[in-house]
Amino acid sequence: MVPPFSLLTEAWIPVLRANGEADLIRPAAITDGILDNPVVAPAWGRADFDAATREFWIGLLAVACGARAKDAAWSAWFETPPKPAELDAAFAPLARAFVLDGDGPRFGQDAEDIAGEVVPVSQLLIEAPGANTVKRNLDHFVRRGGVETLSRAGAAMALFTLQTYAPSGGAGHRVSVRGGGPLTTLLIPGSAEARKARTAQELRAAAVPLWSSLWLAVPSRTDGEPVPERVFPWLVPTRVSDKGQPTTSDQVDPLQAFWGLPRRIRLVVEANPGGRPCDLTGRIDPLVVRSYRTRPHGTSYAGFTHPLSPHYRTKPGEPWLPLHGQPGRIGYRHWVGLVVDDEEGKTGRRPAAAVRKGIDRLLDCDDPSVRLGTRLIAAGYDMDNMKARDFVESEMPLHLVGKAEFRPYDHTVRLMVRGAFEAEFILRVALKLALALEKGGLLDLGRGRFWERTEAVFGRKLEELAKALPDAGLMGGMTHQPTLDAWLGVLQRSVLAIFDELVPVKDLVDLRENVAASRVKARNELGWAMYGYGKLGQTLYKGLGLSPPESKGKKAK
Repeated sequence: MVPPFSLLTEAWIPVLRANGEADLIRPAAITDGILDNPVVAPAWGRADFDAATREFWIGLLAVACGARAKDAAWSAWFETPPKPAELDAAFAPLARAFVLDGDGPRFGQDAEDIAGEVVPVSQLLIEAPGANTVKRNLDHFVRRGGVETLSRAGAAMALFTLQTYAPSGGAGHRVSVRGGGPLTTLLIPGSAEARKARTAQELRAAAVPLWSSLWLAVPSRTDGEPVPERVFPWLVPTRVSDKGQPTTSDQVDPLQAFWGLPRRIRLVVEANPGGRPCDLTGRIDPLVVRSYRTRPHGTSYAGFTHPLSPHYRTKPGEPWLPLHGQPGRIGYRHWVGLVVDDEEGKTGRRPAAAVRKGIDRLLDCDDPSVRLGTRLIAAGYDMDNMKARDFVESEMPLHLVGKAEFRPYDHTVRLMVRGAFEAEFILRVALKLALALEKGGLLDLGRGRFWERTEAVFGRKLEELAKALPDAGLMGGMTHQPTLDAWLGVLQRSVLAIFDELVPVKDLVDLRENVAASRVKARNELGWAMYGYGKLGQTLYKGLGLSPPESKGKKAK
């Protein structure tokens, strides 16, 4: 008899340690070796599984340890992480909710042994072609047959990833708590090694224990111990939605946001006498999963505010909705809304609660190194309804400062980002003018180059700003003028260089007269605007909080 697979006691999570070695650990071993060779990242070889693993750990810590994730108790574990044995003891009361197979409740699966449609286990993967696509032989880009056998560890993570990010799956197949393909944001704090770093590359390479990021994101709990049956929906009969009935955070524990059950699924676990390895992990498990049974009308969630998702609303008074993954990387242009609140836009945006709380926690830390190297990681599926177009994951530096300097820092960075948007707009106006008489266009290319070209410089300017503010003597809503002046120079050089690359003004003799005239006019007006002349130039300077030059006639730049 093969014992049931416990996600709390089995070493099933692949991780990477600071020295580059791979390891396989149980959840409580996240702090094992944290002083000399810490776990620094999940290592499934799939970005979506890695992102879901971080959410699994944060959700587990929130349920088991949320009561101590506040004030001095939180700081104590951040500075001196608990031993694995201490975490084992905290997780033990939740044991029955984390068994994948066997006769009792099954992790992430319907409480009922449903007799529904049997589908291949590959359908647990969000990017897998749907049954209708396969039937019509339209799976040209993501082919069928790549995943036919999963170990119990692989099946557990595939199942959890699907339940956590579930997109639309056809009639009655519900989306995740946050809808299909939600965006997740987390803070990665700095480390002691960041103090010694002399370059941005060294700073980025400084080893940061994964525990630090996870514990930083765990929400605190003040209303007593959670009731497992209200947190883990597979411990009780499924709250079905066959009549469209929703499930809200008032009807269950709000922490069910981490453990949603939108899909009614029962894994078919069978013997593996031939010793076939898992198609995702390569491990050989005596029991494997090759298919599962499913029925429609799982839990339909409504009104949850997930701690790891940034939110937006279309107008004041409307409910806050979770952001979803979009094409392209996340960068500093998303600063307002992912890092700080949008206080001006009509369509309000606010960061994930874990990011807001995490920044507050870091501002209170005595060790400045945890702030200087801080980064924001954003990850999520870019979904086109039921189709996964991509899984987007990217980071951007934050370089946070102390509490006394945070308001000047915040105001300065907001102006830097606003100025960048104004500069990009000016570039697009000039490109439109220059290319209006030609077929096609280079607007998207110019826009992409602008944000890519200025991304790394923005990070360096943030680091310089963070180091300069403690001695700058600024207060309240004051801004750091030298940083804004330097950033204006970056924007000017970048915009003019990109325009000249895309719309050369040399060899104009080879062009039609009207085309050549359009290019020259566009280049001249671009120079005027980037140096503060004209309506666009004044808007740029105003966006940066700078005074535009006195108008003494336009000069081309």
